[in-house]
Amino acid sequence: MKAFLTTFLAIGAAATAVAAVSEERLYPSHLMVDQEVTVTARITGIVSEVLVDRGTAVTKDQPLCLLDARDLEQDVKQSAEEMELARVEYDRAKSLAGEKVLAASDLDEKKAQYQVSVAKWEKAKAQRDYAVIRAPFAGVVTEKYARPGQKVIEDRSEPLFKVTAAEPLLARIYLPEEELLQVRRGDPVDVTLDRFPKARASGVVQFISPTVDAASGTFQVLVRVHRDPARPELRPGVAVKVRFRSAKGS
Repeated sequence: MKAFLTTFLAIGAAATAVAAVSEERLYPSHLMVDQEVTVTARITGIVSEVLVDRGTAVTKDQPLCLLDARDLEQDVKQSAEEMELARVEYDRAKSLAGEKVLAASDLDEKKAQYQVSVAKWEKAKAQRDYAVIRAPFAGVVTEKYARPGQKVIEDRSEPLFKVTAAEPLLARIYLPEEELLQVRRGDPVDVTLDRFPKARASGVVQFISPTVDAASGTFQVLVRVHRDPARPELRPGVAVKVRFRSAKGS
């Protein structure tokens, strides 16, 4: 009787284990990031200095390289002088108009000339600022094409760098239609790496598609993966498995 009871308990435990495994929902994916852009120059110029290399971590607006700005600096200086001269003439015109010596139409002309000079000065400053090629967001330089002495042409959109955002790290999965009501935003998931079985991470459901693909009968879910600095394997492109523990995402 004791042996029978032991066997029965063992069978029951095995059945429980099988049931637990059947509750797991495992989906393949690859880690990715939302932002990855090719950085180009907004003006024509010669690359004078490259400030970063592949693998360099950068912050938003950090300089990546410099274009020769000597001519641009001269344009700013010249336009500033013209603006100052126009301002003096406009101030004199206002004084004369106040004394009824200058016609209102002449005052309007001096005012317009001053406004044009201000716009020209601001444009020259903007062009000079474009000589500093900056990172569009925080991330890592994944490709470097720029080299000192290279001439870049504004209209050609020649690539200088590729910058990939470090965060957020995402995994896109597709769930069958019948699980549409079983997934909620904020549901926790476990993430395992196919090639690095000891590397594990956690994540949460960030987005659930409002539509179901009629052809495949699936809907898209985006999972935000919590990046662990101690796990360098967690990077864009790595193959992973995303696991839901139960229908409630527990």
